[in-house]
Amino acid sequence: MQSQGRFHIDCVIRGEKHSLIFEIVETQQEPLLSGTTCQRLGLMTFTIPDELHKVDTDQCAPLTKERLLAAYDDIFRGPIESVPGEIHFELDPHITPVQCAPRNVPVALRERVKSELDRHIREGNIVSVSEPTAWISNMVTVAKPDKIRLCIDPKPLNRALRRSHYHMPTLEDILYKLPKARLFTLVDARDAFLQCKLDEESSRLTTFWTPWGRMRWLKLPFGVSVAPEVYQRKQHELLAGLAGIEPIADDILVVGCGDTDAEAERDHDNNLHALMERCRAVKLRLSKRKLQFKLREVHFHGHILSEGLKIDPEKTRAVLEMPPPTDTKAVQRFIGFVTYLAKFLPRLSEVCEPLRRLLDKDTEWHWLPKHDDAVLEVKRLVSNTPVLKYYDVTKPVTIQSDASMTGLGCCLLQEGQPVAFASRALTQTEQNYAQIEKECLSIVFACHRFHQYLYGRDMVTAETDHKPLIAIFKKPLLSAPKRLQGMLMQLQCYNLDVVYKPGPEMYVSDTLSRAALPHPGPDTPHVQHAVFSAQAEFALLDQAQHLNVTNFRFRQIAQHTDTDDVLQQLKTVVMDGWPDFKEDTPLAVRDYWAFRDELNVQDGVLYRGQCVVIPKALRAELLKRIHTATLEVKHVTGEPEIPSSGLA
Repeated sequence: MQSQGRFHIDCVIRGEKHSLIFEIVETQQEPLLSGTTCQRLGLMTFTIPDELHKVDTDQCAPLTKERLLAAYDDIFRGPIESVPGEIHFELDPHITPVQCAPRNVPVALRERVKSELDRHIREGNIVSVSEPTAWISNMVTVAKPDKIRLCIDPKPLNRALRRSHYHMPTLEDILYKLPKARLFTLVDARDAFLQCKLDEESSRLTTFWTPWGRMRWLKLPFGVSVAPEVYQRKQHELLAGLAGIEPIADDILVVGCGDTDAEAERDHDNNLHALMERCRAVKLRLSKRKLQFKLREVHFHGHILSEGLKIDPEKTRAVLEMPPPTDTKAVQRFIGFVTYLAKFLPRLSEVCEPLRRLLDKDTEWHWLPKHDDAVLEVKRLVSNTPVLKYYDVTKPVTIQSDASMTGLGCCLLQEGQPVAFASRALTQTEQNYAQIEKECLSIVFACHRFHQYLYGRDMVTAETDHKPLIAIFKKPLLSAPKRLQGMLMQLQCYNLDVVYKPGPEMYVSDTLSRAALPHPGPDTPHVQHAVFSAQAEFALLDQAQHLNVTNFRFRQIAQHTDTDDVLQQLKTVVMDGWPDFKEDTPLAVRDYWAFRDELNVQDGVLYRGQCVVIPKALRAELLKRIHTATLEVKHVTGEPEIPSSGLA
């Protein structure tokens, strides 16, 4: 029979809703369910002994990526379902529930937001709420060119959630199992959180406002602080007992061991088949895009796994490829970098002596071969142990990040000693960001680069030399400008404690940011996708589309902003960064000091959060519109004259 087409139908089986694909054929017979569908719905079970898998795969040709994807198409391409069991959130009873006030969704985005909400309802991820709930969060929308991402602002709820401390296995926990490892495959769950169902009580805690009424998550939502740890526990429970399978953080490592390549390949294929069958049995869906199949060596948690164990050279590439200093200031930064690390390797001070001579008061600038030799020797020493510390999962973690005008730099520290370095140049678009946005971007870059060390930890200290950024992390997500909102959403899966550290003490990250690498280097596909999708998302965020304002009015505001002396000074301070003290701020813009962390610039227009800063020339007209109730622009802010507090 030839198919005439296909369509989706939502079916309810034993109280659970499933989205099924039906083929349309010309026949008068009763509709049929395939064996695969019956198994997925629990109407039929197949019990296949492990021995049968082993005999079958041993006798077949070695497994290829194409055969794997074809045999387990339902795992890599099938619709997301729920794995067995439900997730429960524990609340601190001493914290009072928070019911946030509802926020409007811009008219221009309403249709797309409604469509995305409807999709989540169809897929069983969210449901409408009519009964009273103690907790109500705000919905956060992140608009991309091709889709809308919906999240909740989780900060109030996160303060009340209790963490269930779960021991996360480390590389050291599995190394003893890999003496004969020769082949490796890495897989990752697809939309991992949406595969975990919440119990009724926990689901009610995730209630959030929409323009179409309250809704709540039925699945584990992104941004909830306990989600990474809860998911890791669930993943370990689902995959328990499988030989050659090692789940760490959000990776699942499949290992093939043996005395010969042929033995290792058979072992690898058996283990991978067993993993696929377990995933099929528990309805765990995997990402085809993140599959790294049958590799001789694989980047895994700061090391390279092969027939031996090597430190990942990417941890030190930012130092090894750092260009040599070109002037006295660059030498001073480099010396500060070396001085910080000298406590871990005293010989660094001796090696740097030729460079120090360049800083003598009466010395002219002459860069000689001995200076090149000193820089190369410093790089060699810094990139080797004992300066470069092995990561220890039992010890606190600190990330230090900084942004210069042209680059980002960061390092991972434990007990003050570096574990890994990273840097990259800013794109042309990013160089036009306000300084607070660059500094926040440096934290995003650090978290993505060091994801394998940070994900799932109880707390990670993030050091920054940009004071206004501290306030942004403490305020509700919706109070931040749109681009910063996007960055903060990228950081919701990490438990960050952002603290201030004076610039002169940020030796390592400051030096790296001013000598950033021009290209990112050979990251794993997971990190590559995270970094580049984040860059594209932030660059494409258009603050104007979130305003209820006509194109003509927006252009008018931009033109008058360009001719407003005070706003021009304010734009300069916002782009270059605010001084540490109010007294050092230009007098004309001091009235903006109290909310300096909320100001940003896009397309020549100043914003406070999601509100426009109105030029002086337009204020009388807009005040008149306010008083006559014909306001076009619903979100307006200005200098202290409108009103006396300075905002409207």
